[in-house]
Amino acid sequence: MNSWPKVAKLLRNQTSMENSMSGLTQLEESIYNEGERLIPGVTHDFKEVRRHYSSYYFWRDAILMDLAQKGGAADAGPIRVVDLGCGVGHGCASLSEIPGVEVVGVDMSEDSLRYARQNYNRPNIQWLQADLPTFIREMDPFDYVVSRGVIEHIENGIEFVHGSNWKQRLMFDVPYDEPAGVNPHHVISEIREETFEPFQPAELFFQDLEGEIFSQNEKPPRPNMIICCCRAEDLKPLNAGLSFPYMPDWQAVGGYAVPEAPAEPSRKTLKDRLFRLFGR
Repeated sequence: MNSWPKVAKLLRNQTSMENSMSGLTQLEESIYNEGERLIPGVTHDFKEVRRHYSSYYFWRDAILMDLAQKGGAADAGPIRVVDLGCGVGHGCASLSEIPGVEVVGVDMSEDSLRYARQNYNRPNIQWLQADLPTFIREMDPFDYVVSRGVIEHIENGIEFVHGSNWKQRLMFDVPYDEPAGVNPHHVISEIREETFEPFQPAELFFQDLEGEIFSQNEKPPRPNMIICCCRAEDLKPLNAGLSFPYMPDWQAVGGYAVPEAPAEPSRKTLKDRLFRLFGR
């Protein structure tokens, strides 16, 4: 039985229920935006947090792989990375661990950036408030452009981000094959492998609900996200340098995530319960 119509109906009705959520500060409520922004340890369930960190550490390890291929960062100057739609900045903090990196986190929400400065600030991170389509049109070149669960909010977002000013790799993920209307905040839907055919050569990967990332040859039965990775000609494919299925070594990621699920958080959202219930 197709459960998506039921999910869509419940999601459309969630706003009034979420308005009665208790426990969030005024700043957190502003950031939360009906579940569209994650605040680790505050909103969403553990698996959603793990999926976010898994994406960012996948991209971090891709950059580290490139540095190893080129002999390290010592003589290469700063490695410039931009996170489009960085939210509260937890992903930028993960990427900031890369030696010699300078990270720019861009988001349209000043409240999110305020939270980022308070909780995820690092000496090598710059926070920038900007409208993403405008920023992408005018951006300076970056070695790496990444974006986690954001591009689906932008009209023609995939074409937009593919045309961004990246030099080494473009890496982003979006919901896989999400039907139109399920999430009213998403303006792009039904994104599948063929969506990326105009942007070849591009490597595609799939993330499941546990946060594990699979190569295209090992596609899981029900992917949650599809990850697109484009590269410069002199870089080797990620399939040739990383092991799949991919899951970060949680013991070695700077304390930002843990390997096993903790006790259920006290502040849940209807959206998280629905995603667990219906497997999406």
